[in-house]
Amino acid sequence: MNKKHNYTVNSRLFDDYLERMNFLNEISIIYPNAISFGSGRPDQDFFHVKDVLSHFHSYLELSKPANMELDAFYDYIGQYNKTKGIINEAIAKLIANDENIIADPEDIMMTDGAQEGMAIVINSLFESPDDVLLVSDPSYIGFVGYAKICGITMCAINRDEDSINFDHLEATIERLKKEGKTPKVLYEVPDFHNPSTAYMPLEKRKKLIELAEKHNFYIVEDNPYGYFVYETEKIPTLKALDRYRRVIYLGSFSKTIFPSIRLGYLVVDQVVDHKGKEIRLIEEFKKTKSFITVNTSTLLQAMAAGLIHQEGYSLYKSCNERVGAYKKKRDAMIEALERHFPASESWTKGISWKKPLGGFFLVIDIPFQMTDKLLGECVKEYNVIFCPMSYFCLNEEVGARQIRLAFSNLSPKTIDEGISRLASFIKKCVIASC
Repeated sequence: MNKKHNYTVNSRLFDDYLERMNFLNEISIIYPNAISFGSGRPDQDFFHVKDVLSHFHSYLELSKPANMELDAFYDYIGQYNKTKGIINEAIAKLIANDENIIADPEDIMMTDGAQEGMAIVINSLFESPDDVLLVSDPSYIGFVGYAKICGITMCAINRDEDSINFDHLEATIERLKKEGKTPKVLYEVPDFHNPSTAYMPLEKRKKLIELAEKHNFYIVEDNPYGYFVYETEKIPTLKALDRYRRVIYLGSFSKTIFPSIRLGYLVVDQVVDHKGKEIRLIEEFKKTKSFITVNTSTLLQAMAAGLIHQEGYSLYKSCNERVGAYKKKRDAMIEALERHFPASESWTKGISWKKPLGGFFLVIDIPFQMTDKLLGECVKEYNVIFCPMSYFCLNEEVGARQIRLAFSNLSPKTIDEGISRLASFIKKCVIASC
C-alpha cells in the first residue's frame, strides 16, 4: 500500500493549460494507430543522423588548437566548458549568411534547444509581479506554458490575419502603464507563426520594432520555421531589421538538423542601464544558464558546427530537399481538403482554410465549438488526431472554432486518408449541431 504524504507542490502546475503540452507530445504514443495531425514533428527521412554524428570528428580536427594533441582535445571536449558555448563563431557566420543578422560571437549563447532559451529569457528578465509578458492569442504553448509555471503575469494581445493587432497592443500597453505595471517583453513568431501560420509582412515587422522602441519593451523573436518558405519571397527577420537592439533572437536546429540534437541559440546584444549600472544583457543571461544546465553539450555543439562548416556556413542548400518535400505535403493537404470538403455540399458551409506560405501547419475554421469531448470522440471513433486552436489561447473562446493540422511528418497518402476521416467526423458534428 502506497503511503500518501501531506505535501504541497507548485499549484500552478495544476493549470489545465499545462496539460496541453503533454497532449501534443504523447497523444500519438497513446494512440499509435491513429493518424496524427497533432504535433509538428519534422520528417525523420531527412535526419541523416549517421552523417551528422561523423561531423563531431571533423569539427575536432578542424578546431584543434595548435598546441594540443588531438587525443587531449577529445578529452577537453568531454569536460565542463564555456557557459555561452564553444561554436559561437560558427553561429555568427551562419546567421550572417542566412538571415543577415550581424552579431558578435560574444553576444551569442548556445542553449539546450530553443526551450531552454525561452526559460533563460523568462528567468532573467522578470522580477516583479508588475512585470508583464505580452503574448499574442493564440501563441506557442511552450513559451506561454513555462511562463505560467513561473507565475509570470501575462497579457494576451489580439491577432489580425497576418500579425498581432497593433492597435490592441498599444491600447494594452497604455492600460498596463496606467495600472502601474511594466510591459517588459513581447513574444512573437513572425515567420509562419505557430499556431496561426501567419507570415508577418515587412512593413508590420518594421512597425513592431518602432513600437518596441517607443514603449521600451523587448521582443523575443522565435524563428524555428524561417528556412521553410514555399512560395513567397523571404522576408527579413525582426533581428535583421533591428536598428534599436530591441530584439532578442531565438534560433533552433530541431527542424533544420533534427530534434534530438537539442541545440538552440540566443542572440542577445542589448546593453542596459540597470539602476545606474551599465550591463551587457548576455552576461546576465549567462548567470541564469549556469544554474539551469551549466553549459550545453559540447559533443552536440561539435556535431552541429562540423555540419555548418561543411555546408559553407549556410543551411539553405541542405534544407532544399526538406523544403520541397514539405511543400508537397502542404499541397497534398490542400488537395485533400478540397476533395473531402466539397464546396458544393451544404454541410461544408462555414468551413474554410488558407494555404500557408511556409511552416508545418494549416488552420481550419469550423462552424461549431471544438471541445475536449469532441476531440476524444474523433480520436477513438475515427482514429485521427488534431489540435484544437483553443489549446494555444489564454482566452479559449478566441480559438474555439478553429483546429490546427500539422502536415510535416506524414506522407501525402496518409494525409489524404486522415483528411477523409476528419471530414467524416466534422460532417457528423455539423449535422448534429443543426
